[in-house]
Amino acid sequence: MVYDSSPTVFERLGNLLFSAACMGLVVLIVAALAIVIVREVRRPHPARSVIVDQPPGPDWDDRPRPGDVWWAWIAYADGTGGKRRPCLIMRTHATSVEVLKITSQDKSHRRDHVEVLDTHVWDPRARYNSYLDVSHTVWITDTALDHRAGPVHPWTLWQARRRHRFGWVLPPAPATAPAA
Repeated sequence: MVYDSSPTVFERLGNLLFSAACMGLVVLIVAALAIVIVREVRRPHPARSVIVDQPPGPDWDDRPRPGDVWWAWIAYADGTGGKRRPCLIMRTHATSVEVLKITSQDKSHRRDHVEVLDTHVWDPRARYNSYLDVSHTVWITDTALDHRAGPVHPWTLWQARRRHRFGWVLPPAPATAPAA
């Protein structure tokens, strides 16, 4: 009698299920590790600044408000100069702000830009909506700010807040010496 050593349908199915279970376990472990890393990065650290929803005190009332559009001098990324452009305030620090740049160029085909709805509300000269670069914030000092243009549309603000931290930034608390 000749013995056929090729696996049966049931053996093949068993091997396939075992491989799928192993792959599922690997995916589960990687996902759990990613969650732990994200939580660790977002966890407040004693040396990190704290972001709050309201101005921390009355002396902050005249500071640029997160969610407002301002005209400001923004330096080019390559350091060859800059230009006056609108920007969305994302985080307000004691003497500086972090902003997202706004461009009038059509960037509807790019994933790192969202449409600024109702641009004409804060820019009466606008004939069409602008686009907000949500790829990264730009840190600028108060001296770069020119004047407040107005509020941004709530949908546009929601899109920006989905990608970036938002609010008033308190300075980090001074380090305290351990008790002896």
